[in-house]
Amino acid sequence: MTEQSAPPMPQPTAEHKQLAEHVGTWKVHCKFYMEPGQPPMETEAKEIVEPVGPFWTVSRFESSMMGAPFVGRATVGYEPHAKRWVSTWVDSMSPALFLLAGSLKGDTLTMTGEAWSCMTNSVLKHRTTEKRISKDEFLFEMFCTMPDGTELKMMTNHYKRA
Repeated sequence: MTEQSAPPMPQPTAEHKQLAEHVGTWKVHCKFYMEPGQPPMETEAKEIVEPVGPFWTVSRFESSMMGAPFVGRATVGYEPHAKRWVSTWVDSMSPALFLLAGSLKGDTLTMTGEAWSCMTNSVLKHRTTEKRISKDEFLFEMFCTMPDGTELKMMTNHYKRA
């Protein structure tokens, strides 16, 4: 195949341009809901989001949890052929890979997936929401559905551009 006969290279979509708005350094106020009915554990974190070409971002999340260092990595992108947002997450306190997919409606990105949970030692449905407040602020929340069908809030992370 010659350069002239090669298919055209994919071009960034409007969704990819939205994704690029996340690139930068963020200060994060975290609330982790460890036990229903109890106050959340609160901590501060930093997340650095970098582009991977025009189609993806990769980030490094750094904080502490229960007195230990906590590091997480996320990838986020948009798949135009499937018309869906996709994400992965790994961190230093879990042996499970999170795979999430979803859609953007208005100013809120909602993603769902299944992943192993240390709370139940089983696979649970997870849902995340990311609500844009401004170009320099957004709110991320994560929920899981327990085996009895009850949805529990696991965390709320309030992001502000550093």
